[in-house]
Amino acid sequence: MPGVLNASRGLLGRQAFIEMHLVVDSDSVEVAHNITEEVEAILEQKYAPVRATIHIEPRSYSSEQISFGEVSATEQGV
Repeated sequence: MPGVLNASRGLLGRQAFIEMHLVVDSDSVEVAHNITEEVEAILEQKYAPVRATIHIEPRSYSSEQISFGEVSATEQGV
């Protein structure tokens, strides 16, 4: 997973809302879907109850707001 772009979060009562753009290094819709399922499970473990909206972007996506370098486990919060 090359990177996350424009992640935002909010709270309404006890419910957390997270919206993010996720850059995926795959042309396969199935692979991208599986990655989002894994990310949603991690978010649920960490921020439950949570409602996450994840927008998938291709590896070729270009933005000044994101770096495609490796992300350490510490930066990922793992």
